[in-house]
Amino acid sequence: MANVNKIIGSLATAINKVSGSAISGISKIMGATISLFTDTQAVAKSVTTGSGNAVYITDSDGDYTYDQADAFTISFWIKPGWTTALNTNTHLLASADVAGGGANADSFRLYYYENNNRFYVEWRSSTTNKCRNFWVFHSNSGVYAAAYAAAGLGTSYWSNTNRGNVGDDDYTLITVTRGTANTACYTNLKLYWNAADCGEGFYSVANGQSCGEDTGTPSMGNNDKQIALGSQAWGSFAKCGNINNTDFDGFSIWDKVLSSAEVSEIYNGGTPMNLENHSAAANLKGFWNFEGDGNNTVSGAPAFTINGDSGIITK
Repeated sequence: MANVNKIIGSLATAINKVSGSAISGISKIMGATISLFTDTQAVAKSVTTGSGNAVYITDSDGDYTYDQADAFTISFWIKPGWTTALNTNTHLLASADVAGGGANADSFRLYYYENNNRFYVEWRSSTTNKCRNFWVFHSNSGVYAAAYAAAGLGTSYWSNTNRGNVGDDDYTLITVTRGTANTACYTNLKLYWNAADCGEGFYSVANGQSCGEDTGTPSMGNNDKQIALGSQAWGSFAKCGNINNTDFDGFSIWDKVLSSAEVSEIYNGGTPMNLENHSAAANLKGFWNFEGDGNNTVSGAPAFTINGDSGIITK
């Protein structure tokens, strides 16, 4: 047990942020092999645009194809770098067809609109065929109360100086689940801040919409996707904030709608865990922990390219 120093003593110095209190990152703790899960690093997406500074995957073998009827969950830890002077939107995650070339090319995206304090989730196949909803965090009334409580930002907006409710190292876990219906209604689309459900979002019956800002009927092809963290996934990989890098960690994709209990399991009390030990790990399609590189821990899945001014950092 050379990697463990006094495991039944005063300190286990060889273990760094071991996957929560359950020590789920260690196998055969009393045997000859010890497998450690560490979480000391993250990827910093620079504010510099262009593919030469982007953090992205270009899929070529069908690992990440989806259409409007596919259920999935996307989750990641984030430490915002933007300021309240941004005055526009910044993309946290985006995907589009590899050969598409724009936001209308069967895209899916999560973005934060700083000057309105809105968190958008959207998918579309054209300008007139899209599903979208958004959540606001600064109003503690009506349908907004759930997001207000979840974020903990108060009446100020989300930024590098107002991060609200956070876990370890001032990172927030953002999770979005989408079902098989082609609508942004709460019954099909949910946003979680850490382990808390943010509620209905803006477009609800109370706001004069049946549910979701659904325009036309998105019809998306099951084509290979380009996925970007911290920017758009097309063009110049823009919309990546201002002044300071935004940091990402523990990005995962699942091929099912995770339950609220399963999202809470990812949150793990605020400490990132080894998702290969998650109770729904059979549905885990990709897990990138950015410990030194952009590699995927799920066998056969692609790695993130991390270019230019973007890079691995110590948390």
